[in-house]
Amino acid sequence: MGNSKLSWARTVEREVKTPLRRRNWLKQVWAIARKDFRSEWRTRQAFVTTLAFAVIALTVVSLSVGYLQSEPTLAAGLLWVILFFTTIVALGRTFTKETDAHTEILLRLNAEPSVIFLGKMLFNLVLLALVSGLTVPLFVALLGVSIKQLGIFVIAVILALVTMAALGTILGAMLAKVQSRIALLAVAAFPLFFPALAAALQVTAFAFDGSVGSVSATMKALLAYAAASLLGGLLLFDEVW
Repeated sequence: MGNSKLSWARTVEREVKTPLRRRNWLKQVWAIARKDFRSEWRTRQAFVTTLAFAVIALTVVSLSVGYLQSEPTLAAGLLWVILFFTTIVALGRTFTKETDAHTEILLRLNAEPSVIFLGKMLFNLVLLALVSGLTVPLFVALLGVSIKQLGIFVIAVILALVTMAALGTILGAMLAKVQSRIALLAVAAFPLFFPALAAALQVTAFAFDGSVGSVSATMKALLAYAAASLLGGLLLFDEVW
């Protein structure tokens, strides 16, 4: 544990050795995200843990309910339940590494709050996208579900992941120094994630069913909530971390 903290601290020091304010804004964001990518590539702890949880959850669900090809709404609900708890597992260590390695002050001194938020969110979003990219095909294969409206489904998943990455980054910053942070993150995240999950579930059921209808209003609501989550994160991050 001591070596891991020292390695993380050295990574932070290398990334911010040249003051981030001297670089342009996008490079600042990438510097923060790249630091997390490098750390995760060395340990793969968050990715492996999250993927293992997703596989276990999928296995239990598939053994319990069997094929759901004729139950698109139930299949959509189970998929987003799995993705919700998978997201909680993935987001649990976003800021914990900074707190454990005592590098949060170094980040604050060398980067603006909006830069830190977007850099951390970018890392979270990529992690969630990778895990979801493996989880969804497994879900479809194990439960015999067919995606009849693939484009709509992909857009809904992307918007939901953006929302959860933005809100999860804010909550992760708030709970970084709290004991039992994973359990508290799940409790705090659910009411914030619920509008996005409800909209994504409705769109997913439509994509699985492929019946004639329209989900344009739901997609617009999901897009608006994703944008509001991102904007809210940018505005509030300095107050919570």
